[in-house]
Amino acid sequence: MDFEPTLSARFVAYVRDYLLDRDIDPDPIFMECGIESSKHQEYDCPLPVHKVARLFELAAMHSDNPCMGMNMGRDYHYESSSLLILAMLAAPSVEEGLKCLHRYDKYVDTGIETRFNFNGPLAEFSARLLIPAEVNAEQINEYLMAFLMQALSAATRKRLPVRHVWFSHRSDRNRAALEDFFGVPATFSQPVNKIFFDRTFLQEPFFTSNGLLFEVLNNAMKTYFTAVNDQNSFVDVVCREIIRCGSEDATNVEQISARLAVSPRTLRRRLAEEGCSFQEAKNLARRNRAKYFLSHTTMPLSEIAYELGYSELSAFSRAFRNWVGETPQNYRDNFRQMFGA
Repeated sequence: MDFEPTLSARFVAYVRDYLLDRDIDPDPIFMECGIESSKHQEYDCPLPVHKVARLFELAAMHSDNPCMGMNMGRDYHYESSSLLILAMLAAPSVEEGLKCLHRYDKYVDTGIETRFNFNGPLAEFSARLLIPAEVNAEQINEYLMAFLMQALSAATRKRLPVRHVWFSHRSDRNRAALEDFFGVPATFSQPVNKIFFDRTFLQEPFFTSNGLLFEVLNNAMKTYFTAVNDQNSFVDVVCREIIRCGSEDATNVEQISARLAVSPRTLRRRLAEEGCSFQEAKNLARRNRAKYFLSHTTMPLSEIAYELGYSELSAFSRAFRNWVGETPQNYRDNFRQMFGA
């Protein structure tokens, strides 16, 4: 399993809908990104995050709309919703809907890390793109937050009482439009994209709630994403969770089992059934993330070492040499020579 953060092919449908609404032929824009506009079903191959981010930026440029991401979220086509969004909106309340989104999006969109905190004075929900720093993610960041605002407001028939909104990109060129849409100050260059809102709103019921549909979709996603098959082994699932913990060197079996909602004993047993220990899974996750950073980004080696939880570059270099038989720099150089990257 070589790790590359991906997004669901449904993002293709979202951009397609936006362009068609404006009588813009999507095919040339998709071709420029190396994406087939017809490949937008959930069972289609997921797309690398950097490709989707580029698609968003090109669509904004070709539509001459610097606020495209925000507009897409505001004008979201619910008839194009993914199964996950359908499940979220079928939940009984805001809190249950957001928890559903958090629970399963890690499998649908491995390139997005969601987190929530519902215990503070304000409710918080964040979405961090796992994407190289040099990739422009302005449009997709603004889309994610605008969609969340729109979806929660539409499902409750009440405006989400936002108190603040964060964006991880640096550019604040859309500040006025964003602050008008959200009705609150926007802050840029933050660690994650995050929306803060009144905690009491968590209990607001969804008018879109459908108990049977919510149960059916949740059971289907749970079965599908935890099943062991050729495309989705349990080792893969564990590796993804380890990767999502980022540079947290203290990642342990208790932490990962809690994130997967299984006991530590069950996690160890299922790994052992596939001939793998937790430490081996941890090393595999680090190795695959290191290979991704070296082959798809220009990040300095010292920064990659930090991202993987190593305090010293020398320790990372030794570990990488043990994994693949060559130094990180040699691996990067050979990859670029072979693929012209």
